[in-house]
Amino acid sequence: MKGNSLAIGLVVLAAVFLMVAGLYYEGVLQFLVTDSHAAHHPTHAVLFTVLAVATLIAANFARTKRTA
Repeated sequence: MKGNSLAIGLVVLAAVFLMVAGLYYEGVLQFLVTDSHAAHHPTHAVLFTVLAVATLIAANFARTKRTA
């Protein structure tokens, strides 16, 4: 059961990363950017999308596997 709670936490973290990626892409979030007047920050969006995918992969490894 401990592994499943870690996996669920990692999935929630991935959802947060995807939300932040969307906010960066839409230009709503201007945190940690060099040009705060730019409309979009696709590089930050790509970074957070990659973090979300890596977190989902980690969640897959962390979950408890069923044995037959």
